[in-house]
Amino acid sequence: MNLRSLLFCVPLLLFATLAFAQRGIIKGKIVGQENKEPLAGATILLSGTNNQTFTNLNGEYQFYVNSGNLSLTVRYLGYQDTIIKVSLKDNELKVLNITLASRQQTLSSVVITGYTQGQAKALNQQKNADNIKNIIAADQIGRFPDPNAAEALQRVPGVNIERDQGEGRYVSIRGLAPQFTNTSVNGEQIPSPEADVRFVALDAIPSDQLASIEVTKALTPDMDGDAIGGSINLITRTAQSSTPEIIGSLGGGYNNLMGKPNLQGQLQYGQRFGKNQKFGMLLNSNYYHNDLGSDGVERAVEDNELELRDYELTRTRLGLSSSFDYKFNSHHEVYLKGLYSKFTDREFRRRYIFIPEDDEIVKATKDRFESQAVISINAGAKHTFKKVFLDYEGQYSFGEQYTPYDNEGEFIAGIPSTLDFSNPKFPAFEAADYTNNSLYDFDAVGFGKTVAKDENLTAKFNVGVPYKVNGNDGLIKFGAKVRSKNKNFNIQQNTFENLGGVPDLSNFDRDPVKDEFMSGRYELGRPLDLGKLITHYNANPGQFELQIEDKAIDEALEAYTASEDVMAAYLMARQQFKKLMVLGGFRYESTKVSYNSKDVVINEAGDLDEIIPVSGTSKYDFLLPQLHFKYELNKFSNIRAAVTYSYARPNFAEIVPAQEINREDGVATAGNAALLPVSAINYDLMFERYFGSVGIVSAGLFHKQLDDFIYNRILFNSPYPLTGTPSITGIDVVQAQNGNDAQVSGLEFAFQRRLTFIPVLKDFSVYLNYTYTHSKANIQSRGADEANANTTEEIRLPGQSSNVGNASLAYEGKKFSIRTSLNFNGEFLSEVGGTKEEDIYVKSRLQFDASASYAINNRIRLFTEVLNMTNQPLEVYQGNKSQTIQREFYSFWTRFGLKFNL
Repeated sequence: MNLRSLLFCVPLLLFATLAFAQRGIIKGKIVGQENKEPLAGATILLSGTNNQTFTNLNGEYQFYVNSGNLSLTVRYLGYQDTIIKVSLKDNELKVLNITLASRQQTLSSVVITGYTQGQAKALNQQKNADNIKNIIAADQIGRFPDPNAAEALQRVPGVNIERDQGEGRYVSIRGLAPQFTNTSVNGEQIPSPEADVRFVALDAIPSDQLASIEVTKALTPDMDGDAIGGSINLITRTAQSSTPEIIGSLGGGYNNLMGKPNLQGQLQYGQRFGKNQKFGMLLNSNYYHNDLGSDGVERAVEDNELELRDYELTRTRLGLSSSFDYKFNSHHEVYLKGLYSKFTDREFRRRYIFIPEDDEIVKATKDRFESQAVISINAGAKHTFKKVFLDYEGQYSFGEQYTPYDNEGEFIAGIPSTLDFSNPKFPAFEAADYTNNSLYDFDAVGFGKTVAKDENLTAKFNVGVPYKVNGNDGLIKFGAKVRSKNKNFNIQQNTFENLGGVPDLSNFDRDPVKDEFMSGRYELGRPLDLGKLITHYNANPGQFELQIEDKAIDEALEAYTASEDVMAAYLMARQQFKKLMVLGGFRYESTKVSYNSKDVVINEAGDLDEIIPVSGTSKYDFLLPQLHFKYELNKFSNIRAAVTYSYARPNFAEIVPAQEINREDGVATAGNAALLPVSAINYDLMFERYFGSVGIVSAGLFHKQLDDFIYNRILFNSPYPLTGTPSITGIDVVQAQNGNDAQVSGLEFAFQRRLTFIPVLKDFSVYLNYTYTHSKANIQSRGADEANANTTEEIRLPGQSSNVGNASLAYEGKKFSIRTSLNFNGEFLSEVGGTKEEDIYVKSRLQFDASASYAINNRIRLFTEVLNMTNQPLEVYQGNKSQTIQREFYSFWTRFGLKFNL
């Protein structure tokens, strides 16, 4: 297949170089008349033909056309078609900037303002894209009360998010867990700050830093191929006009559960300089501070234990971005873009653990501070020549998760308790005098510190060669990329137990954090003041005994270093056949990975035997063919189809060759450095109907067939270690392995439109989408044994929700606007247990948010937002829905303030 593709494409390349006789180039920028905003996704059509091009995010276009007297038609949803006459000489490059008047569309009476502007930008780009994607513009993001990138993405069809303490964090696309999603900033992958995974927690990226977000659901050959679910591209803002643009916001808020305020602010300055606006500069910053918390109850079914958990958190987001570009002339430009994002999380966790089997109750407090930082710097250039165009870029990105302290103290009381789970939502218990701190004796105090770093260095280039066949435009594009990744994780963990003399808990308590817990259903008493305990430890170190063996095991198992080198090249062709566009090609990616970690061996007595340094390497290659079709039924309707091949690399926790053997239990765990990525063939079919008054109705089907699906397998009665000379025989080894298949299928539906066709509702707009997915995967049967090790069973894919959707109704008048929004996530399998009865599921969730704004004038707007108005909790069950094992409440929180555009 590789050879046939090359034999087919090379003649096209040779033909393309000869197809430029009597041709020229028209390029320029298209903006709106009212505010000079660039019109992204506008169509520029050579009248009387099917040859067309489209503006990019900055409203810029470039069109290779035959010379002569030409007529160009410019189309943009919400505007009338505009016809431009132009005369072009042979080999001439003509700059043609176009301003579209903000006039009423002939198909409706809507004028493009406010929220409709954001919709228009996104839908025009989505309509004209070669592949299946969803786009949300900054204006559109700002109309929803979504402070971070993850929560902005929850409004996109087919996208689901996982939350942490009520805030969106991880993003899943089309029923696949976050590890199947690729995340980029300005077109290049960013590394994960977290130690054991590749995917990025998008709560660290403030939505105020973004010009738009692209969610690509069917890859093209010029995109990274490691994205089975989809690819998310976060695009930062750039300067557009010689008029200084100063925009920002200032606001505050209130968290009902904690009874504390929060604050936010954003400031952006952008301008183009010089006679011909050659130099552009944009600086953007924002800060968000939020005091939040949760009340929770958790149950351990197997151990018959109950936990009361009280969280108090302080979170901040700092975002800084910049963009500099210089256009030497119409042919050549250079740019430099940067993004810095820092997310901090200070967590206090107070809990009771009721253990009836041992007649004990544990009382503990945790104090942890964690920061995540992401840096992305892109530097590159774009060149337009008479017969080709060229762009190239170098990128540096860095992610770090730093936990300078993770401290926890525990005290234990010998108090009998009885538990009652007849009401699974609010379990009951009896325990005499359990809030009496004098009954609790010191058990342990732990001091942890971790740092995870992930660094990417990337270089790439792309070459485009336009050509024409029988009057229809075509494009040959090829390029290459290299990326070097270095990732490491280090941990320090010190746990001290009582050597004698540590006082009881009453000497280390303080006033309650809040008067009520779970609306008064439970009492927490006076919590442990961890600061007092640490002060006592520092003054009396002789009363504490360091658990040296535990320290050695924890630090050896977790720490590792890894490097990964990726080389990629692609070749693709895009050909227009009247109303049919065909895009096809292939991408080749080669990956080489090496790791260093440690083995931990526990002897028959349960003690540490030895720690052995180990290393591992692996190499794999993928040839990824991609094929896309887009048929334009008319200027407002498309039918799309795609068949693509993609893959997803394993998480680092699965491939780092750390191994732990417990001879006492006869069980071992082992990483698998030879683990291959999951690969998938993806089928997509989509219909889109756009409305001239700015809107869309779309429906699509998709199916993904996954091979080499990764699952945990038990190797019964195995030698250990698995490679080299065995030192132990007859032990069960748990290891992530390839081998079984999986599939996910689904349908998407989306509708958004301003209701101008109903006169009484002309100022209202509706935003609806729904996605249904179904999945199955074959894994080793959890009832397997040594005699039947290869028996399998079928499960649904972890992270897959059958039903995901959004509904929003908005009113937008001349000054006042209001929007109500519903987001629904169906239940999903969160963790595969040792048996079916031990599988853990996150229950379905429906969140109701609202936002409103009032324009004092065309420069200043007041806003208010309310999130989680119905106090929707996180609910988790094990085995069956009646067996709730976790419920966590966050209450609602608000924001209000003003936005300005000077």
